[in-house]
Amino acid sequence: MSERPTVGIAGLGRMGLPIARNVLTAGFPTRVWNRTTEKANDLLDLGAQLAATPREVAASSEIVLSSLADPAAVEAVYFGPDGMLAGVGARTILADMSTVSPSLSRRIAAAAAERGASFLDAPVAGSIKAAGEGQLGIMAGGEREAFDRCADVFAAIGKAAFYLGPSGSGVTMKLVSNAVLATMVQALAEGVALGKKAGLDPVDIFAVLGASSAAAPVVAAKAVTVSEQAYLPAAFTLSLMQKDLWLILSLANELLVPMPATAVAHDMVLAASATGKSAFDFSAVAQLMQELSGGRD
Repeated sequence: MSERPTVGIAGLGRMGLPIARNVLTAGFPTRVWNRTTEKANDLLDLGAQLAATPREVAASSEIVLSSLADPAAVEAVYFGPDGMLAGVGARTILADMSTVSPSLSRRIAAAAAERGASFLDAPVAGSIKAAGEGQLGIMAGGEREAFDRCADVFAAIGKAAFYLGPSGSGVTMKLVSNAVLATMVQALAEGVALGKKAGLDPVDIFAVLGASSAAAPVVAAKAVTVSEQAYLPAAFTLSLMQKDLWLILSLANELLVPMPATAVAHDMVLAASATGKSAFDFSAVAQLMQELSGGRD
């Protein structure tokens, strides 16, 4: 059996921390970096080593996974003076699991290629719980050889990894997925608001939906959250969905693809965030719809 590659993890937030823990416990030598170093303490106790900068984590790892909050953070961590691109060597693989624009992913891929390295845009599907259980779905774009070299690492953190084509393909698929997800939850929010105002019990609404042709995993996943209005702690926040929907509509505008339902979902997510719900689970659009309808609690 060949020696396992050293894996770097840049970003130890809500998703990055469980991803790093699963990589480490799978037996990979692991280097970690986070802007707030205290978040790495539990990983260090498990045997991870701490890198002082993104540049250092890239220079000391063969495969580097990044999980960052937004495009601005990705720009800084990759392109900054002490960024990862400054530390990569030939044959290093960088795999960004953040949700950003396809154009940013392609720009990072081009910069990595200039240094003899490879870059995969590899965003993930799944909740924090799925991340902790190593059950994420991974959508990857970039060089097929780099994707194949990451197979064992991806297996440590996910239940399935999909190769989707050249750079930008992975994040494009993630945006497609979140467009569908957001519009489904908006439709669910409208249906629940109508049913509640007409006198139906949300528990009954979800029970019937689950046994109907409208049944979907997201309906079951949000049944308790919406019925009990238990939007904290959030599995995926409204502010993050707002960011993703803006990326989706920006790409749609660039490609001249009309997306009317997604535009409505974006505006409702934006409205929910503007009314103090930005840290709530993104399904809190259901609470906003109830407020707009004047429905009773």
